[in-house]
Amino acid sequence: MTLPVFRLPIGVSCSSNKGKVRVSGCCGMVTFDSISNLYRKGNMVIFLPYLTPYESSIFKQAIYGVVLGYTIELRLKGIGYRVREEDNKLIFSLGYSRPVLLNIPKDVEVKFSKRTFSLMSANYGVLQNFATTIRRYRFPDSYKGAGVLYENEIIVCKEGKKT
Repeated sequence: MTLPVFRLPIGVSCSSNKGKVRVSGCCGMVTFDSISNLYRKGNMVIFLPYLTPYESSIFKQAIYGVVLGYTIELRLKGIGYRVREEDNKLIFSLGYSRPVLLNIPKDVEVKFSKRTFSLMSANYGVLQNFATTIRRYRFPDSYKGAGVLYENEIIVCKEGKKT
């Protein structure tokens, strides 16, 4: 039987305390819950009892996130759709009678360009959840293709009504 051993890249530190595993690096810090204790020797890390496959994938995502970071680019497609940032909130104009206000999570950083904006974070779970929350307010329309789209997403539009 082989032991599940993880190698930490240079500049990454890892610790566990009372059921929380903390991974930190140059792009940020990620914490997650685990019942396993962390044992470390040099850049080698062993968890006892062993991590479940789910926790193991979260740990690998955390290491990748604190070293390189994750980025999700969203694009607004539609007439009058806009986004701006004020006081750590995103304000969307998505064709509703009132603007949509969303608090930006503390782990997420936002950068804007003309019709796109980028969400960056070391924690992939928080980033994906926030992007999905934004998209939920104006999911892409199947007839016009308007809405909040991922950057490389292609919407196949349906044919309109024939009269």
